[in-house]
Amino acid sequence: MKVKKYFIIAAVLLLAVLVVIFVYQQNERNAGILPENPYVERIEGDIDLARYQPFTENNRLVRMEEPPNITFTENFPIVDGATAAVPVYMAMVQEIYVGLDADTVGKYAMTSTTDLAFTRLINGEVDIFFGAQPSKWQIQDAADRGVEFVLTPVAREAFVFFVHKNNPVDSLTVEQIQDIYQRNIVNWRDVDGRSGRILAFQRPENSGSQTIMQAMVMRDKPLATPLMEETARIMGDIIYQVATYRNYDQAIGYSFRYFATVMNPNDNIKLLAINGIEPTLENIRNGTYPFTVDVYAITAGSTNENVDTLIQWIVSEQGQSFIETVGYVRRH
Repeated sequence: MKVKKYFIIAAVLLLAVLVVIFVYQQNERNAGILPENPYVERIEGDIDLARYQPFTENNRLVRMEEPPNITFTENFPIVDGATAAVPVYMAMVQEIYVGLDADTVGKYAMTSTTDLAFTRLINGEVDIFFGAQPSKWQIQDAADRGVEFVLTPVAREAFVFFVHKNNPVDSLTVEQIQDIYQRNIVNWRDVDGRSGRILAFQRPENSGSQTIMQAMVMRDKPLATPLMEETARIMGDIIYQVATYRNYDQAIGYSFRYFATVMNPNDNIKLLAINGIEPTLENIRNGTYPFTVDVYAITAGSTNENVDTLIQWIVSEQGQSFIETVGYVRRH
């Protein structure tokens, strides 16, 4: 009986140890955010796009200083796009779409994720997509359904990398970025920083920023598979995680300049220079910043007669001036 009793006690103790180990591992895996700390500024994981809803009181949309050269009172082109492009195309809708209000504009002006917006464009539910270039998968998906994208560049932007403000690293080379995201470089001391594991956050496949990361930065070099804690599901998350991760001065992430500095600013992050060149408006304008990207108006065979009219206005002098007023860099 005593042997049986000891066996039961031993089994219970072993089970307790296994539970403790499991809980510890889960906490290590999931405790990716710092506990509340009054000295660390925190932001929401994503932004409230309702602030960019046309025709609502006190929205954040920029207004034109003079009346637009075109207006629509019917046959409104249905627009959608990347989160970072929302302030641009929603501001245009507010200026040009006459006769709509906050209750009716949602039928024509949407705020989807990049992936969903491209799906809607391919399905013919959207006339114009605003944002970065489509991914290889999105191009193939369109081709499989007999749809061809037409890309019109309408603005310039910077694809930026950021770290916590306490990180002493201010600049990385293109090659160092590639090595970090292939895990050839895993410690900040190897890029003249303090010793510490590099937490290299990524975005999901087919998001606008991940597409640019693969096409422009990695140049088809394979990205290392991110750990669960290194994946930012929504666009604002990647800023939030770099700013507040438990080893927050060791994290690095990427996004678009306008989103990171205007739509979702955070004083706890700093943008990195690439090859010693900072992502300033001037360096985007003259193309010297290495990751200068085009923002496109993308169509896929819409029969709405006002689609071409709207795009031609965007690339006109008045449209380009308005894009610069919003905060993007004009294309020409």
